[in-house]
Amino acid sequence: MPKYIYTAKTKDSHTIKDVEQVSSREELVAKLRARGLFLISLVEVTERRRDAATRKGGKQAKRASVKLSDLTFLARNLAVTLSSGITLLRSLEILSVQAESATLGRVLNECSNYVRSGLSFSEAINKYPEIFSGLWQSIVEVGEASGNLPFGLEKLADYLEIRMEFERKIKGAMVYPSILMSVSAFAVFIFFKFILPKFTELFTQFNIELPLPTKIVFAISVFFGKFWWVMILGIAGIIALFVSLRDDVEFKRNIDNITLRIPMLNKLITLLCMERFTSTMYILLDSGLPLVYTLEASAKSIGNVNIQRELVMVKERVRQGATLSDELRKLDTFPALIPEMTKVGEETGTLPAVFHKVAVYYQKELISRVERMVTMFEPLMIVVMGAVIGGIVISLFLPIFKISTLNQ
Repeated sequence: MPKYIYTAKTKDSHTIKDVEQVSSREELVAKLRARGLFLISLVEVTERRRDAATRKGGKQAKRASVKLSDLTFLARNLAVTLSSGITLLRSLEILSVQAESATLGRVLNECSNYVRSGLSFSEAINKYPEIFSGLWQSIVEVGEASGNLPFGLEKLADYLEIRMEFERKIKGAMVYPSILMSVSAFAVFIFFKFILPKFTELFTQFNIELPLPTKIVFAISVFFGKFWWVMILGIAGIIALFVSLRDDVEFKRNIDNITLRIPMLNKLITLLCMERFTSTMYILLDSGLPLVYTLEASAKSIGNVNIQRELVMVKERVRQGATLSDELRKLDTFPALIPEMTKVGEETGTLPAVFHKVAVYYQKELISRVERMVTMFEPLMIVVMGAVIGGIVISLFLPIFKISTLNQ
């Protein structure tokens, strides 16, 4: 059942702002009229879809994970409730119930308790860095300092919606290659696990010396048959190792160094980092955050330990009086476009607008590059799998040719 934020006036011209959960707008209007209230404005908090169980009156199960869509929903609706005059505490209580993520709902409840005890909202969300990024923390802090938190949250919601659309396009481009790779790997596994052993039994009956390619294929088949669990444990172990080391700074630095040296992948990683940097710079500068603090928050959100370290040094030199464009020009990892456009923004006083244009450019470039890589990957994957299957088939035909020769 949806919730609505309404503003109404009494017969004495007193303004009332509140939230009510009803089945439709018409029902709420009728209830307000019955109470003698005159409706001024009416906004639905959210129009999120309910599943069949909810429509039948059942309780909707909430998931544990916190997705980007949850945070976008939170930013947008928190801006709406605060703009409507509803207090921060009441807004957090409303949105904690609305959250489809059980984790986010719990965190919002805890944040409301922190705010009730005297902490600011920015101090409350700072206790949950695994959910609220440095961008969130900076936006909220600036909004509280300027007294215009709804505006900052609106800008944040706009950015998160762009990010959602951007990620949707990237994931959409990766769907077909992922399916192709999964089906191919499954087909090869079935071939080695169930089909090749039948041929092994057949060739053993003829007591012939098998060709080397056939021996190799049969050896792999035997390994699949006896030690398939070793492969599963190995994959699980590698995944567990990465999960356990993902917060280790030295491990991250080594992985980032490796990815930046892999051909083709390094350009993709660089584009991704530049898109994150310029997007974060735009949203924070446009929200009124000073340049030094903007650089600090952008460094945290860039996703690469080595580039983050470079940006921290840039921040310190900018704090000492250096210009941002000159310092960015010294970094080998930053394309020439960014310092040149930054210089234009510094000279014209339009730095936020310049970063916005550069961010849009990198978003388009990144999507285009991913699509090109996918286009190249599909035929390459087909060729590789064709070579694998063809090699297996040839290795099976070689003994058959030998058997036919013996019969002659």
